[in-house]
Amino acid sequence: MTPIRRRVSAAVNPVSTGFTRWWCHSAVRHLLTGYGPTARQRRLARSRTNLGTGYTPSAEQMDARKRAIDDLLS
Repeated sequence: MTPIRRRVSAAVNPVSTGFTRWWCHSAVRHLLTGYGPTARQRRLARSRTNLGTGYTPSAEQMDARKRAIDDLLS
């Protein structure tokens, strides 16, 4: 890598990293592309993970899931 390219990369990398970080967490991305979670969906997902109480399915639900998977694979 040439010294000029190294200097240009050193100048551009922080800017592109900042823009990428903003774009990935921006509502503008969702509005323009229709892809990705909205800010509300991200907040909900974050609040669900912070609850600390995990959901534990009952034995009947687990048996039903097991049967459904077995039926699907057979």
